[in-house]
Amino acid sequence: MNERAAYIGPTILLTLIQAMVSWAVFAPPVLAKQALPTMGIDPAWIGLQPTIVFVAATISSMVSGGVVARFNPMRASQILLLLAAAGSALIATGDLVIGALGSILIGIALGPTTPASSHILSRLTPRGMQPLIFSIKQTGVPLGGALAGFVGPPLTLLWGWQSAILVIALACLAVALITELWTRGYADFADASRKISLELIGPLRLVLQSPVLRWMLMGCVPLVVIQYALTTFIVLYLQEDIGLSVITAGAVLAVAQASGGTGRILFGAIASRFVTPLTMLLLLSLLAAAAAFLTASFTQSWPLAMIYAVGVLFGAGAAGWNGVYLAEVARLAPAGEVSRVTGAVGFVIFTGVVIGPAVFTGLVAVFSFQIAYACMGVMMLTSVLAFLRAAVHVRASSS
Repeated sequence: MNERAAYIGPTILLTLIQAMVSWAVFAPPVLAKQALPTMGIDPAWIGLQPTIVFVAATISSMVSGGVVARFNPMRASQILLLLAAAGSALIATGDLVIGALGSILIGIALGPTTPASSHILSRLTPRGMQPLIFSIKQTGVPLGGALAGFVGPPLTLLWGWQSAILVIALACLAVALITELWTRGYADFADASRKISLELIGPLRLVLQSPVLRWMLMGCVPLVVIQYALTTFIVLYLQEDIGLSVITAGAVLAVAQASGGTGRILFGAIASRFVTPLTMLLLLSLLAAAAAFLTASFTQSWPLAMIYAVGVLFGAGAAGWNGVYLAEVARLAPAGEVSRVTGAVGFVIFTGVVIGPAVFTGLVAVFSFQIAYACMGVMMLTSVLAFLRAAVHVRASSS
């Protein structure tokens, strides 16, 4: 009972923190059609904003292992909330340059969020429960996306897009205040002897020295790219090509994100009890590929119910994998190196996210949304192969 109590409270709080930071990340693309024209930019260039966010997240993830190990990880999470709040407030000014600075702050907040939570949960959660608990915590990402899809468009119609973004800043501040009640209890998680540095080679070498972690790394990059192809572009695609309203398009994204959030818990439970985590990751990669091909086939004649159904499948596959994946990475990491390995994985993930929206934007500009989503489906075959190879290494090492 005491063991369970040790991780339930932190899991709930860390999920809420993840949701607030993710809301700040996902909201600008959802409101691109309304916001970017006021800044003098065509909405089709929305891929540039997440690129700024994830470049900053890539850099911040490089120092996150040292920061998390050196300081109280719950205090670090609180600071990340404050950065996300400040970044959202700057975007809400409507100024292009100030908004770019705000996107940088949100990216800096995003990078260390997962290493900080993994550092806490890997110490508090029993090994057999980690796929489920990590999956529950990672529901904060689609929860943030669902908030962006459900809350942002109605607030935009009522008060304007800038007020909708300011609501996010206030929400992040509120959760930062709640986090203050918890920070002192995690002071003993800090290691004052650890140095903070812009560390890349060491953590990456740590990952690349392990054959199974190398394949895990290769498998996650297409999943990350397809996840942000869903969250960044689907609302604009459904408005521009399919003719849906911003409310309906946002609702499709919200349903997809809710499916991903629910799926993370379900898939985490299944991976904790019935199948191996790598088998689950393989199945989700296949599901994401199928959903991408279906999304590429959308036309204005598709029934709305079918579009919602594909959104559910897309969200489950493209946004339901993270918790199972992070728990498996933590399990496979060398002893005492969870935060460094997770930071290295975060660096590669965010690098993929930086490249992904830019490539997707280029495919849309040269071809179309349909071609871009079809390419995402083809790319997912890399994940299928990588997780198959990782499973072979796990079986070989355990035999």
